[in-house]
Amino acid sequence: MSILSIQSSVAVGHVGNSAAMFPMQRLGFEVWAVPSMLFSNHPGYDSHGGAPVPIETMRAMVDGIDKLDHFDHCNAVLSGYLGTVEAGQFVVETVKRVKNSNKETVYFCDPVVGDMTRQLYVENAAAEYVRDELLPLADIIAPNIFELEYLTGRKQETLDDTLFAADMLRSRGPKTVLVTSVKGRKGSTPTVSNVVVSDKGAWRVTVPQCPLRAKGTGDVFAALFLAHLLRGERTRSALELATSTIFGIIDDTVRHDSDELRLIDAQAEYLHPSFYFDAVRVG
Repeated sequence: MSILSIQSSVAVGHVGNSAAMFPMQRLGFEVWAVPSMLFSNHPGYDSHGGAPVPIETMRAMVDGIDKLDHFDHCNAVLSGYLGTVEAGQFVVETVKRVKNSNKETVYFCDPVVGDMTRQLYVENAAAEYVRDELLPLADIIAPNIFELEYLTGRKQETLDDTLFAADMLRSRGPKTVLVTSVKGRKGSTPTVSNVVVSDKGAWRVTVPQCPLRAKGTGDVFAALFLAHLLRGERTRSALELATSTIFGIIDDTVRHDSDELRLIDAQAEYLHPSFYFDAVRVG
């Protein structure tokens, strides 16, 4: 099974394709990684270097894959951080090319335009392109809670708000909406939930919130959820497995006081999560 993944890439650390590739490979997938940005490290550090990848280079890479007749057995296209309108246009072009060869190919769009801490961290035009062009093309979209507010224009304060907003997105094209980073509390314990909404219903998995410095959890989680779906898991089970796995990786990362997710050291989590969290039906 093969996945075409179009995201940023870093030389040091684990975000974008540098976070998504290994988990998907460990779960049995060939990953064709096309970088939208090349950086030395995550821009959240005090310094970083790099630049956007020219669209001509990205297109040449995809053309090369196409000439190998690989589109016929491409199970999914995954897009993450793109950064520019031009990169978004390239993703639309590529998804249409792949689906023209294989109508069963799934397009999974991880918006990656902002979060509650930093708000929008791409230019307005790039965020609007994701909202107006990538969203309707997606089979699955995975906004965090900030991105859900941005994409729908609706404030998120309750679970009902989240479910209503997810259905708004589904009415625009995606069959499945996966909402991440829903903050809450269980007694005195801060929690975070992931919620999935599809034609089969709505499910939520809640875990304790951990004091994590490392970036890239959303990139890893999206990759895990997609991989488990393609491996034949039901939506509910894919949510449980992806959430349980990323929690195990986060727990390992926090215990080792690491600035980067320990994706390699904690690789046993991909096949045998140390924790297992059950999904609760919420709709």
